[in-house]
Amino acid sequence: MNQPIRRVAIFCFLLIASLLVSSNYLQVVNADSYKSRVGNKRNVYDAFAYPRGQILTADGTVIANSVPSGGLLYKYQRQYPLKSQYGNVTGYKSIGYGSTDIESVLDGYLKGTDSSESVANFMDTLTGKSKKGGDVQLTLQNPVQQAAIKALGTETGSVVALDPTTGAILAMYSNPSFDPNGISSNNSDVSNPAANALANDKNKPNLNHAIQENYPPGSVFKVVTAAAALDTGTFTETGPTGAPATTLTWPGSSNQLPNENGATCPGTDLKSALEQSCNSVYGFVGDKLGAQTMAEYAQKFGFNNPSLKIPLSVAQSNFPAANQIGSDAVALAQDSVGQNGTQATPLQAAMIAAAVANGGVIMQPYLVDKETAPNGHVTYKGTDHQHELSQAMQPSTAATLDDMMQSVVANGTAQNAGVAGVHMGAKTGTAQRGTNQNPLAWFICYGTANGKKVAVAAMVETNNPNIRGDVSGVGFAGPVADAVLKAALGVS
Repeated sequence: MNQPIRRVAIFCFLLIASLLVSSNYLQVVNADSYKSRVGNKRNVYDAFAYPRGQILTADGTVIANSVPSGGLLYKYQRQYPLKSQYGNVTGYKSIGYGSTDIESVLDGYLKGTDSSESVANFMDTLTGKSKKGGDVQLTLQNPVQQAAIKALGTETGSVVALDPTTGAILAMYSNPSFDPNGISSNNSDVSNPAANALANDKNKPNLNHAIQENYPPGSVFKVVTAAAALDTGTFTETGPTGAPATTLTWPGSSNQLPNENGATCPGTDLKSALEQSCNSVYGFVGDKLGAQTMAEYAQKFGFNNPSLKIPLSVAQSNFPAANQIGSDAVALAQDSVGQNGTQATPLQAAMIAAAVANGGVIMQPYLVDKETAPNGHVTYKGTDHQHELSQAMQPSTAATLDDMMQSVVANGTAQNAGVAGVHMGAKTGTAQRGTNQNPLAWFICYGTANGKKVAVAAMVETNNPNIRGDVSGVGFAGPVADAVLKAALGVS
């Protein structure tokens, strides 16, 4: 080979090598940046080119699936058979509006692209099987969810039911909810108006209020204060606390913390005061325990935890830090009865009841039971990931609180909410929101029957000003919690 030909050959080789390096850089090294570009429609086409996995309840009820759309570019469309009953749990998967909630958080599983499904997908490719996504089964039990929906009815509010021994969420519903089918439609004439209506709805029906919004918990927080009082040994169940029986006042201050309707507490011990939900006693106890201790026990119960996921993100429930309260006894007393700066999600309220029911241990709440790859192989089991979130109190303290909360049902503010044949403890609550708003009605409880155990929290918002003075936890939230408890335990 003469020198000119050799030079041309080397030049051609370098061009080919450069082309290979460049193409590999584009397709391998820089592939993700091109794939994630906003203008890249192939991702959207691909997401709707094959069936996405189903979302099911623990008992096999399908709450999200994919159906043929008849379109050329978007061959499948997401469908939600039970409409609004699970809308703010599943969220939606939409061509124009992306995805939310379970559809978003577990997108990889449902598309079949999660790393746990890579082997199954490779084998399906080799055998020529059609591409499809993996199924996600939740811990929610449809009969329990239906009981929550029916009991809440048209009332605004939220319900959460937990298995306190495992952390599995058995029901989670907030009203108002929304039907995801409109926004998930492949027809923009349907999805655009649905998305606009959702965005403009001041009631935020697409928000899962059970985990994504905080409320003043009112007197259900007294269970936390009682736990701190007993666990530290500062007070006993039936020993006098030294608190006033009527109204808690402070020297040199015009501030007062009265009992509901100005009532006189029949006893100033922890048990009697919990039975009748006495603010004067529990405000006094919180003040005596001090800001540091109260903040410590609130944290043990799950408050001030910014990283709680189920796997959906959970809004942080809040109890003011000790340095925020300082020496402000008035604020601390109000915080200790679930008012002022204390804020909780309904899930957090259910965790309070679950701690008592489970001997002081709070299990990590979780929503995903299992994930099944397209070939039927189970790639994730929620039972393999159950773990303790915190030890909220000693077992002996939980046993004492169990006795106290049973007494609330037998002799106190929850007398009308007892369920025959069920070992049951409860705490009622009303939480003030403002001078022109009705108080929130709260009810937390736990029960054991038929070899099953459940913890429930129900919160109801009433907006009729004519009933403002009649709102009570047992009257409005109690029937909701009772219905869910019965469904979970299989009792009538």
